[in-house]
Amino acid sequence: MPQENSQTSAKRPKITRGQVIAAVDTLGQGIANGTYPQGSTLAIEQELAASLGVGRNALREAVKVLSGKGLISTAPRSGTKIRPMSDWNMLDPDVLRWHADPETASPEFMLDLIELRQIIEPRAAALAAERATKADLAEILAAYEDMANTEADKQEHLEADIRFHTAVLKASHNRVLSHFRYAISTYLRAHVKLGKEQSKSINNDDLERHHKIAWAIASGQSKTAYQLTEEMLQTNRLHFKEEA
Repeated sequence: MPQENSQTSAKRPKITRGQVIAAVDTLGQGIANGTYPQGSTLAIEQELAASLGVGRNALREAVKVLSGKGLISTAPRSGTKIRPMSDWNMLDPDVLRWHADPETASPEFMLDLIELRQIIEPRAAALAAERATKADLAEILAAYEDMANTEADKQEHLEADIRFHTAVLKASHNRVLSHFRYAISTYLRAHVKLGKEQSKSINNDDLERHHKIAWAIASGQSKTAYQLTEEMLQTNRLHFKEEA
C-alpha cells in the first residue's frame, strides 16, 4: 500500500508557487481593472488555466486565494463568479496594490486612500507622541534624515517617506493601526507612479512638515503631532484634487 500511494503521488501534477502567484496576480489585476467585470462568470477551469498559462491545480489554488480576499465565489453548477466590489477586502495588500496600479487607479480611489489616511494617521501620531520608545524615535528621525538627504532621487526619497509613516504607525504601539501601513505605502507609491509632480517649494514645505511632526512626537507633544499630521494630509488632499 505505501508503494501504491507513492506512485499515485508521483503521477499527480506538481503545483509550483510561481504558477499560483502568477495566476493570482493576473486574475486579481484583471478583476480590479474590470477585465473580469463584477458579477461575471469566469471561463471553465480548463479554458481559464490555458489562457493564464498555468496548470489546473495551480489555478484551483489561485481561486482559493482570491476567494479568501473576497474577490470571487465558487458554487457547484454556477461556476466561479466575480463578487461585487463591496465584498472585496480593500485593506488586503494585494487588493490595494492592484487598485493602485497606474492603469487602474482612479482619482476617486486615490482620494479614498487620502481620506483613510486622514482618519488614521493624526491619531497614530498623537499616540506615538505618548508611547514612542527611544528605538521608535530613532527610527522616525532616521527616516526623516533619509528623506532630507534623498530629495534628488525620487525612488529613494519615496522609500524613506514610506519608512517615516510606517515608523510613526509602529510607534503608536497599536497593532491594528500598524496594519494600515499597507494602505499608506500603496497611496505613496501610486502617487509617484501616476506622475504627480510637485514644485520644489511644495517639496520643501512637505519635508519641513515631516520634520515638525518628528520633533512633536520626540518631545511628547501629542496634540501638536495630531494637528501637524492633519494639516499635512489636508494639504496633500488639496494638491491631489488640483492635479486630478
